[in-house]
Amino acid sequence: MRRVVLIDGENLVYGIRHLLGNKDNKAARSVAGNFNFRGLIEELLADNLPTEVLWFGARLRLYDQSPEIKQKSSVAIHNQAKFVNLIQKQKITFIKVGYLRARESDPCEKCGHKTWKLAEKGVDVGLAVRMVQEADKNTELVVISADTDLLPAFQASSKLGAKLMHIGYETSPIYALTKVSDKTRTITLPLAQKYKA
Repeated sequence: MRRVVLIDGENLVYGIRHLLGNKDNKAARSVAGNFNFRGLIEELLADNLPTEVLWFGARLRLYDQSPEIKQKSSVAIHNQAKFVNLIQKQKITFIKVGYLRARESDPCEKCGHKTWKLAEKGVDVGLAVRMVQEADKNTELVVISADTDLLPAFQASSKLGAKLMHIGYETSPIYALTKVSDKTRTITLPLAQKYKA
């Protein structure tokens, strides 16, 4: 049986930061910059079955609506390039889907100032499409995400005969995805600490 691991990248980074943070704050984003994702995945799978690992992240572009957003998007592009190099060294393929959207925040109630924010859009859809494309009776799909928007893709992949494993986080179990899966694994705080460089 072949196996494909599909990672909702930003979701995994958020989950790791949440696990490694404290009750008031997530760990710094830089924690992902030297995290051993491949080691974590191999321990969760606990066998030597050949595994293709796909990391889904947004296509980035430079926004120039303001100096602030130009700076933020420039930094995001630079950081993503470094991060892609890190995960490629771990034999993980980076799949660019969706996009990074720039939008203004609501004005501050006190001063009226607005800031620019960047948010991923469409990455979960790209992962869902690939999941269904890969699904057949000779394939195990391992999905790392806590996004319930993936539920229809889980259901469709199951109907196509794929075996499903859902990997979530101990801080936010997603029972809807677990219920549809054949197996479930959980990323715990000790596991996250073990693979943090």
